[in-house]
Amino acid sequence: METVRIDRSAPDAIDLVLTDDDPSPRYAARVSRDVGLGTPLLFLLGTLLGLPVYVVMRFAGAGWGPVWAAVGTAGAVGAVVPAAVAVYAAFFLRVHRLRFSPAAAPDTVALVRAARAARPRPLTEVRQIRIDRAVEEPYDGDPGPETVTVTLTVRLARGWVPPRPLPPDTDTTALYRELHDLLAPTVPVALFVRRHRRSVPPPPGRDYGALGHGGSTGGGC
Repeated sequence: METVRIDRSAPDAIDLVLTDDDPSPRYAARVSRDVGLGTPLLFLLGTLLGLPVYVVMRFAGAGWGPVWAAVGTAGAVGAVVPAAVAVYAAFFLRVHRLRFSPAAAPDTVALVRAARAARPRPLTEVRQIRIDRAVEEPYDGDPGPETVTVTLTVRLARGWVPPRPLPPDTDTTALYRELHDLLAPTVPVALFVRRHRRSVPPPPGRDYGALGHGGSTGGGC
């Protein structure tokens, strides 16, 4: 789970750090290693997907040599293509940081990926930074604890940075204030807090589907 933070270590820029992964070729190498662990399964899946082709080849009179060659080719494609896509996405697509500059009064933003930092763009390219905090409270007598879900989403003029799940103990108020003080009024920063009570489960052994009618479980005003 990511820990979003503000990095002010650079003299001429301020970074909104979206992931603690090192944005370097070492990160891509680690992703490659992780993907490689699933290569045998991907190879097997590729060979199974090619099963109709092998059957057609045999009915067409092809020998076992060409069939086994097709099996190997299908397995290799099934293993290599997903791995290459995963590495490319991690190295060239995933945004690690938003770099705002100059540090004193930011007016540009650059998306920092593992491969490189993109060309700085006007700060207005960032349309919104949204922090969502959802709290599910236990019902009376529920032995389960309260659960908290925190996400951060960055909406851009051309696309968006997918929501990042944050640790449940994230101080969302402090994060909101820091981002608001840094970027407002150019970039809207929003904090949404939602609370709801966990539904009470039906008593065991009761079949409510046999009642033969339904209805709304809630209402609005």
